[in-house]
Amino acid sequence: MSKKVYSKPPLSLKEQAQLLLVRGLRGISTEELIQRLGNISYYRLKGYTYPYQKNDDKDTPFLPNSKWNYIWNDYVFDSKLRNLIIDALGHIEVSFRTQLALEMSIAYGSRWYTDSKLAFSKELFDKNLEELYGHWNRSREIFKEHYETEYDNTLPPPAWMLFETTTFGTVSKIYSNIKKDIPAKTKIANYFGFTKASGKVFISWMQHLNLVRNICAHHSRLFSRSFIVRPMIPTSKPVKWVNSIPAQDRIYLSICIITYFMDICAPDFDFRKHLKEVMAICRITQLPSMGFPADWEEQILFMENVS
Repeated sequence: MSKKVYSKPPLSLKEQAQLLLVRGLRGISTEELIQRLGNISYYRLKGYTYPYQKNDDKDTPFLPNSKWNYIWNDYVFDSKLRNLIIDALGHIEVSFRTQLALEMSIAYGSRWYTDSKLAFSKELFDKNLEELYGHWNRSREIFKEHYETEYDNTLPPPAWMLFETTTFGTVSKIYSNIKKDIPAKTKIANYFGFTKASGKVFISWMQHLNLVRNICAHHSRLFSRSFIVRPMIPTSKPVKWVNSIPAQDRIYLSICIITYFMDICAPDFDFRKHLKEVMAICRITQLPSMGFPADWEEQILFMENVS
């Protein structure tokens, strides 16, 4: 059976605004809505209007009492939450990259990443190495130019240099593909509070955070998203954690993981304080869509000045 051809015509900003107003959007003038749509595409905004519409109706009318300020509040909140999270993830990514390059280099030399015997899968090893070199070759870092000018280019750069030009995703994939009986791999996990036995949980957390990082970097909707790459739930809870098991596909668990890591990677950042400031503008009716329990601030993980 052939699929139908998408044939909806493009609409002017005025037509887009009129469509939303005809469907029952209230609390905003045509002129202001046109201005908003000129900076935020209709299709992007749809991710925020969706919860306020009757979506089983082909005309998707707005639900009674739905107001523009609800939609705009969600949009602003999501933007602030993304900004906070990507800032925090920068600290976690740098720390993870640092520990990987450090411990593996001490144990196996500065060019350990070229040794396929350290990897589970030779196929994945080859792909990861190609990515590493690709990022290095595209880099315009001064230290790269210095290395290529001053040192023998027939040898690849040391890991601590090369890994500064790669991505969170590549770092995560390389770590995941290191054989589990490699002591340095366990030592890296230990630094972040994990054991050899809980190493799979650590890997799943890093892989999930890479997805969250990419969503934030592309300015995509975050707060009410259902995640496809879902982090594992630890069977042995960290000392500072939450009482109930969070939903694996919601941002609340992501935030729990980030809060946990920030105590290790950037203890002076005061992530909890900044999170509460951002959450203060979230409409309480949105908490369930994010996986947040009503008493989330009372969980020991989110209490400030608790050692």
